[in-house]
Amino acid sequence: MNKRSSSKKDLDTYIDEVKGRQRNITWPDVLRGSRSVDEYLWKGARGAPLVQRMGAIILALAYITVALAFVGMAVEYDHWLIGAFAVLLFGVGAWFIRNALQR
Repeated sequence: MNKRSSSKKDLDTYIDEVKGRQRNITWPDVLRGSRSVDEYLWKGARGAPLVQRMGAIILALAYITVALAFVGMAVEYDHWLIGAFAVLLFGVGAWFIRNALQR
């Protein structure tokens, strides 16, 4: 009988650990996590770890790369609207880099 209660206790502990690890993939916690990422990207954080700063820079480089593609299209097709969109993307990328590099 003691073996059964021990097994039940171990199972309950295991289930609690799994629920704790999966907390960021269920709905309310995902919303909280995405809000904090958005806040970091737009407002910055002075105490952000290096891995978060590198992630923000990589995301910013993706924006800048797409902006460069739009600049090429704007020059090739001579459309000012595409160029304006490229400037907007450059601005977002620069803002993310600024927030990632602030201390």
